[in-house]
Amino acid sequence: MGQSIILILGGYGGVGRSLSRLILRETDAVVLIAGRRKEKAQEFAQALTEEFSGSRVSFRYADASDPKSLSDAYRGVDMVLVTATTPQHLQQIAMTAEGAGCDYLDILVQQNTIPQLKALSPEITKAGRVFITQAGFHPGLPAVFIRHAASHFDDYRKALIVMAMNARFEKPESSHEIIHEVGASNAEIYQEGTWRKANYKDAIKVDFGSRFGIRTCYPLQMEETRELPETLGIGETGVYVAGFNWFVDTVVFPLIIVFQKIKEGMGLNSLGKLMYWGVNTFSSPYLGVVFLLEAEGVKQGKSLRVKIVAEHDDTFLFTSGPVVACLRQYLDGSLTKPGLWFMGTVVDDSRLMEDMKQMGIKIKTEITNGNVR
Repeated sequence: MGQSIILILGGYGGVGRSLSRLILRETDAVVLIAGRRKEKAQEFAQALTEEFSGSRVSFRYADASDPKSLSDAYRGVDMVLVTATTPQHLQQIAMTAEGAGCDYLDILVQQNTIPQLKALSPEITKAGRVFITQAGFHPGLPAVFIRHAASHFDDYRKALIVMAMNARFEKPESSHEIIHEVGASNAEIYQEGTWRKANYKDAIKVDFGSRFGIRTCYPLQMEETRELPETLGIGETGVYVAGFNWFVDTVVFPLIIVFQKIKEGMGLNSLGKLMYWGVNTFSSPYLGVVFLLEAEGVKQGKSLRVKIVAEHDDTFLFTSGPVVACLRQYLDGSLTKPGLWFMGTVVDDSRLMEDMKQMGIKIKTEITNGNVR
C-alpha cells in the first residue's frame, strides 16, 4: 500500500497521543493530528516531529460538528482514525469519510453507535471502502481472545472475558462514554442457547492476581461477540468488567442509572465531573489493566481449561496497541475487503496478539486439565 496517510481525529487527546507515537514507531505511515483546537494539534505535531526523524507528521483543523471542516481535513487522506469522544457526530464523521474516499477506524466504546454505521454499510461497500469499528481493547479484544482460544477445543463450551483497570481521567468529558453505557443498562450474557438481558445479579467474582485481587465483575453489552456462539459453537459466553472503586461503584453508578432512566443524557456534565473526581480521588495509586479470558471445553475427549491473561501498566498503550496491530494488517493489504467490520472479528487474531507482545503488552496462556462445568 506504500506510505499511507492516517488522520487522527482527536489526535492530541490521551489515547490519540499514545496512538500517534505507536503508529510512528510501528509503521511507516504519515500521521496528521486533527481536532477543533488547531493550536493544540499544531503543538503536538511539532513535538512528534522533534521526537521522530523525518517529515511524517503534520496537523489539520477538523471540527466534527462542521461537515466542511471535515471535508477539508480529509483531503488526500487514506484512513480517518476516530479517537474523539463525539458519538453524536459519528454519522457525519463517517459519511464525510466515505464521500471523501477515505477508509475509517474508530475506538468508540458506546454500543449504540453501531446501528448508525450499519445504516451506512451499503454505501460503504458500494464505494469500496474499509470501515472498522469498535477497535481497542474494550471493545476490540473480547472477540479476538475468544476466537484465539477456539483452536484448543473440539467442543468449545464456555468463554468468559473479564477485565479490571485502574486509570485516571484527563478531564470530566472523558467519562461521558462510560456514563452513556452504564445508563443504557443493555448488558447481555449468552446461556443455554440464547442471549438474555443481564443485571447486577449476574455479577461474578474473579481473581485478578496480586495487583487487583478478587474483584466483583459486572456484565457488559459487547456487540462484537454476538455471532460467536453460533460460529464457534460456544455454549456460554459474556464480557464482564470490574468496578472502579467503592465511591464510583456505590454512589456514582447508581446515580447515573437513576438519572438516565428519567431522561437520556440528563445531568451528563454534573455526573461527568462527579465521576472524574471519584475515579481520580479514590482509586488505587496502581495504574494498569488486566484483561483475561477463561475458557472451558473438550479436546480429544478430555476436559480442558484455557486462561489467557494480558496486562500492562499503561491503559492508553493497552488501548492503542491492539489498534496499531490492526492497522498493520490494514497497511500491508491484509484487510482490504470493502464493508463495515468489527475489529475483533475481522483481524487475524494470532498475528494481532503477537504484535501486541512486541509492543510491550504481556500476554500469557495457561492450559490445564480439569472438570468442565
